[in-house]
Amino acid sequence: MAISRETNFTVDGAPDDLLEPMVRALSDMRCHRFNRDGLVVTARTMINWRSVGEIMTVALSDAGNGQTRVDVASRSALRTVILDWGANNSNLRRFEAAFRKRIAALTKDPVATR
Repeated sequence: MAISRETNFTVDGAPDDLLEPMVRALSDMRCHRFNRDGLVVTARTMINWRSVGEIMTVALSDAGNGQTRVDVASRSALRTVILDWGANNSNLRRFEAAFRKRIAALTKDPVATR
């Protein structure tokens, strides 16, 4: 049974407009092996000394009133992992911070994020 953590939050903007900043935020985290299905992106984190890597899934959906709901999940890449040393929680926090930073840069100067 792989360890998994999930969270969600809302941000201003339309889901279609936030797809690129979402992928760039995952790239900022050094994720790789991206797969996309509509507004859902799955990527893997890098292997490091305390983890064999995690699989992150981010889904964007319309929350109404010009906002987007962001559902984020991080789970251990191996089902046999019974202790993740906080890696999944760290991934969730790191993604939210990177995503909000990308959105802030987008609203200040759309050309700066490219």
